[in-house]
Amino acid sequence: MIILGVSFGTVISWIGYVLVALLCLMAMIVIHELGHYVAGKMFHFTITEFSIGFGPAIFRRNIRRTGEAFSIRCIPLGGFCAFEGEDENSHNEGDFNSKPVWQRIIVLGMGAMFNYLSALLIVSIFFMSYGELVPQVVRVYPFHDDACVQLLEEGDVILSVNNEPTYSLLEANKFQQLLADKEEVVLTIERDGQQRDLTVRKGEYTYAVEDENGEIKTYDSVGFGISVGYAKRKLPFFSAIGHGFEFGLDLVRFTFRAIGSVFTGKASVGDTLGGTVTAIHSLATLSSQGFAAVMYGLCVLSMSLAMFNILPIPALDGARILFCVIEGIFNKPINRRVEGAIHTVGLVVLFGLAILLDIVHFFKLGGA
Repeated sequence: MIILGVSFGTVISWIGYVLVALLCLMAMIVIHELGHYVAGKMFHFTITEFSIGFGPAIFRRNIRRTGEAFSIRCIPLGGFCAFEGEDENSHNEGDFNSKPVWQRIIVLGMGAMFNYLSALLIVSIFFMSYGELVPQVVRVYPFHDDACVQLLEEGDVILSVNNEPTYSLLEANKFQQLLADKEEVVLTIERDGQQRDLTVRKGEYTYAVEDENGEIKTYDSVGFGISVGYAKRKLPFFSAIGHGFEFGLDLVRFTFRAIGSVFTGKASVGDTLGGTVTAIHSLATLSSQGFAAVMYGLCVLSMSLAMFNILPIPALDGARILFCVIEGIFNKPINRRVEGAIHTVGLVVLFGLAILLDIVHFFKLGGA
């Protein structure tokens, strides 16, 4: 059966990928809210409700012992952990604003922390199970000048260039970038299970290429005299965790570079930013590529959620933390109604911006 040029099987498959994407998104949101919940319980905050999703509740259960409610709502694009007395001055024991400032800051920041820790766990498992992609020498070419010696061998795995790691889950051409405009570099390689440092220099060499007609053609070039492919290198436990931390820092740098490129005009909004629907589309696309791609998408989503929520933007945890810091400095809170109005406006603006970015991204895909 064909519908508008798309087979029925393809439609069913994509529905499945979208469902997987929604589950991934909701998992990261639940983990985020669970961070608030765990920290709140640790400091004996009064929690009124833990909700998965927004809108009318389709399932709700009240826990008599604690007075808390657990609910699942009909719009699976968010969630919340509600505390008693969040938006008002209160001196009742257990109410949010009756607690010390430092405890409130921890409770607010723990959502992002849980997202970060879950991302670190996922990417560490990824490195242990699937490995990092590192450049590997697949062919070497002798240099014309005997003074320039070819030190690399076929099968060498290149771990770093001038102490800069070559692997990257974010930039596919990182290795080429590290070699660009360099006449001499120190490569850390792995050969026969042993690591060693080699100082290599550019030189003139000849390489051969088979064209589409099966004829061998030779070309002269200047470079390091190698052809490079990529190999998977699985990591032990502690190395995987270390790489997970490095990946987190790489993602922070990559994210801010991407946002900066929008403001400088080097990249378009449609190529760089997106809303919730864009995130689901990206996760669905990764789901179609297998479980390893889903793990990668989960890791990026979770770390991105942590970074985004800690920003001092009204309605986000970062802004709420900022209000707590101001209260701690001046020993007096900002008017709760004013703060609530600021967060409400911020929430409306964020929803509107997310919709606008999704629309821009949709038309960008349509014109591709």
